[in-house]
Amino acid sequence: MAIKFDVEKLIGKLDIIQKTQIPFAAKQALKQYGFLLTKTLLPAEMNKTLTAPSGSGKPTPFTLNAFRYKVEGMTLNISVADESKTGKRKEYLYPAFYGGNPKRTALATSILKATEMHGIPAYGNLRALGALDQYADIKRSYASKISGALQGRPFEGGRLVVVSDLSKKKKRGGLGKKPNGIYRVKGSSIIRLFTLLEEEPTLGVAMPYEKFVRETSEKRLPSLLSLQLQRAMASR
Repeated sequence: MAIKFDVEKLIGKLDIIQKTQIPFAAKQALKQYGFLLTKTLLPAEMNKTLTAPSGSGKPTPFTLNAFRYKVEGMTLNISVADESKTGKRKEYLYPAFYGGNPKRTALATSILKATEMHGIPAYGNLRALGALDQYADIKRSYASKISGALQGRPFEGGRLVVVSDLSKKKKRGGLGKKPNGIYRVKGSSIIRLFTLLEEEPTLGVAMPYEKFVRETSEKRLPSLLSLQLQRAMASR
């Protein structure tokens, strides 16, 4: 996202001498604001808007450190870094910023392949089983166990039963009256791990990213630019 501005529109009319200092002052102001935006303002807004109401699920440090900035002339460019080896941040963050289908994880892909349906985590039950990490994501070790069981391997701590009308095997594991889902069965205990849906879920906008950046820029840049222009004039 690029941020451009009209200096005189932001801080008022300038005299000839002040105008000679604008390129330097603007560059310094944009650098200062770019650092503030990517390191403080955007992470704070993400913590505010992307944290679950219960406080149990929140953005990871990897997510909060997603943004980068670059100043080119009188333009500030804000981007999402995508150098990660463990996942593409743009793909994960896009639905939160613009809405749409969530990024499909390896586990979600395994569930779709095995059941022909889309799995929605039963977070309360997964949390009770100790299957979530501090950010309310399913622990990798537990996700691997589920994926393995869907491929026919034993499931530690009971057995995994898939109830899916669309499953090619059409086996409901003795849970014929249960809604479509993936269940952990241990003795008489039956715990739903995922609800299974035919339609892929669609997310609404959780954080209007561009609107936040634009409105924050309009509030913050005038004072930063004025300060840098004062400093530039004083150093002449």
